[in-house]
Amino acid sequence: MIFLAPVFLAAAGIVAAGVVALHFLSTREPDTDLLPTVRFVPRVPVQATTITTRFTDPWLLALRVLLILLLGTALARPLIHPFAQPVSRIALVDVSRAVGSPGELADSADGYVDGAAAVVFFDDEAKEIEDESADALEDLRDDARWDRASRGSLSTALIAALRIASRLRDGADSLQLVVISPFAQEERDAATGEIRALWPGRIDAVRVAAAPPQPDAEATVERVEWAAPGATGWGTPRVTASTSGGVRASAAVMAYPFARRCPPAADVPESEDGAGAADSTESADAPETRVYARWIDGEPAAFERATADGCMRSVAIPLPTEGDAILRPDFQRFLAELEGPCGEPRDLAPLPDEFMAAFVGDEPLAPASLVPRRVMRTTPAVPWLLGFALVVAFAELWLRRQLATGARANRAGEGLRESRAA
Repeated sequence: MIFLAPVFLAAAGIVAAGVVALHFLSTREPDTDLLPTVRFVPRVPVQATTITTRFTDPWLLALRVLLILLLGTALARPLIHPFAQPVSRIALVDVSRAVGSPGELADSADGYVDGAAAVVFFDDEAKEIEDESADALEDLRDDARWDRASRGSLSTALIAALRIASRLRDGADSLQLVVISPFAQEERDAATGEIRALWPGRIDAVRVAAAPPQPDAEATVERVEWAAPGATGWGTPRVTASTSGGVRASAAVMAYPFARRCPPAADVPESEDGAGAADSTESADAPETRVYARWIDGEPAAFERATADGCMRSVAIPLPTEGDAILRPDFQRFLAELEGPCGEPRDLAPLPDEFMAAFVGDEPLAPASLVPRRVMRTTPAVPWLLGFALVVAFAELWLRRQLATGARANRAGEGLRESRAA
């Protein structure tokens, strides 16, 4: 067991010690004497406080100390974990379009998935397989699931591994990270190297066959501008224009105060002659809508749908009408990315040996102590401790009232006996 905020436990111990010290102080009425006249009554308090050599009300003291310690322990957020295992394995399985043989991928990953503490399937997103990882691995052999496979991202996979490692660190001495992937060029981005440096150990890379390269796409593009409100049916007008400082299209990033006026529409609009777009998009092999440009806040800025003879693109990026911004070379490169061929470009060439050597590393397995612990606002034990503290608080209140009632009864009995003796 460890405490995420042990200072509260120390503070509770100090407060409990103070409560124990206060129970050495006894408050009672002074002894009574019969005096011949009121003139001899001394000016003393009605109640006197004295220091005793033994506890008063020991059961009440025990409940109060227990209540303080329970609250302090709850605020300290205890984390109870099982005995640490020597090694916990995290398996990252690439399910992107770069995979050439699903069967080889499943066979290669089988030995690493079995017994792994966490299994993650990744393409452009990372998804942890929490239950039945063996069945999920067997489903990879189905060729139908690969028809809509997306581009892979090693950066996304590594970020997921770091998050899982922070969760597993307290239950293992070392962490093993295994990546089963074709390691294609398109799966690396500018942040991959920096994210890799955050992993404090080696990475076991298992390379599988990559998909064969495809010929360059020659499909034509019909560009549709709908930045102004109501320009086309491809979007819905904004009530107030929103100014965004940048937009990214593929590898090109343009920083400019574009004024957004229409968010993208979910459905394909009708063509100008009134015919529906279904004639050009409902072919059996038509892919889903692809977003190929996004604003700086992540909202789609341009997307495309495949047609029978190419694709239909919708661009929500209003071009500047004043100044020479559109004539600058960086703006021209940005426009060239917007007018590229249909479909997302692919680069399935293997990553170079220099990158793979740096990616794998020559360190030992990652020590769990070097992985940052995840920030936890509460732990599973906290609700139980607070519930027990509430029960103890009610018990302390009940006992205090019982003791007060008994003390009043004793004083009343003593007064009655004194009056009878007088």
